[in-house]
Amino acid sequence: MGVSLEDVGEKIFGEKYKEIAEWCVKREKPDKYNAIPKGKVANAFVVIEPLSRLIIRHEQETTDVTTIPTYLGFSVPAILNTKFQSGAVRRQMLALLHEWFDRNKDIASKELGIDKYTCVMRPYMRQARERQVPEEFEGYCKACPNCLIFGYAVQEGAGYNVKSRVEGDLYVATLPEEKCVISITFNAVDDIAKTTYRPEAPETARTGALYEFRMIEVGTPFIGKLALRDMTFAELLLTLLTIARTTRVGGRTTHFGEIKVHIPAILFSKYEIGGGYEIANRILGKYAEKTPTLEDVINEVAEYVKRFENQGILILDRELADSLRKLSQDEVDAIVLQAWKDSLVLKQSLDLFVGKK
Repeated sequence: MGVSLEDVGEKIFGEKYKEIAEWCVKREKPDKYNAIPKGKVANAFVVIEPLSRLIIRHEQETTDVTTIPTYLGFSVPAILNTKFQSGAVRRQMLALLHEWFDRNKDIASKELGIDKYTCVMRPYMRQARERQVPEEFEGYCKACPNCLIFGYAVQEGAGYNVKSRVEGDLYVATLPEEKCVISITFNAVDDIAKTTYRPEAPETARTGALYEFRMIEVGTPFIGKLALRDMTFAELLLTLLTIARTTRVGGRTTHFGEIKVHIPAILFSKYEIGGGYEIANRILGKYAEKTPTLEDVINEVAEYVKRFENQGILILDRELADSLRKLSQDEVDAIVLQAWKDSLVLKQSLDLFVGKK
């Protein structure tokens, strides 16, 4: 590989690259002290731009759009972080890691000591003790960047859990519910007669059915924030790249849910700062009489974060997510390899910390 991590860092962060790289956690060899929190938080402010209609529903809900109240007396749609991070971002990182491993098995074996990679998002199968069937894919591998960045839980008595170092926020819409939620009626095909609903036919002769979804309209910006904790420079780049490459969220993503992610601001600080709900309320109050554009929303994020400029290293870059998406394959490969090495060191450090032999 002819590309260095330093080259990638300069391309993404420009003149502030060295300052950010120095700020990040250093994890060069296994040490139990690597398991102790370092108090380094990259506050990444995220704007989600829907490129198609969205269905955002969550467990135990009967509606197709999740809404939350605001200080202004009306409700707005919202995306919970479980929907975005677990349902979309984490799957994107897994896909990225598997694609890299399939192309670089020799490098993985030589540099990482890994000959097989089967990490997947899936629950364990409940099996009777007397009928234990070996599983080829056993869920999280507990040793790759996906597992050590986003965390994992083990079955009882099978070791220790690892908490996610990516902590999420609400992603709050910048428009009231009545301005950005629409109801769409669809025609379902009858599986037996292969015909659709015909309202002009007699009731006894009708087949098929009508059904309705409440959906979030295209172009409704959502604002949120992710706190990326105690990351090496390679882990930081890998996580930001994964967020930028996430392209779908919500229900029925075969037909709906396409998005574009923007990361207009990152504040590298000693603690978690700011939140999407607060920014969204500012925008909703300021633009009560008109509809804010995507540029308006991104500008408001920048103005909000500038208040905390003295709390750390502030990056304001409207094109940051686009720059991440434009990285070449060699540049992405350099990020993945170093992030994987860093994650293996953390795994070995955690083993030392808990006294695992």
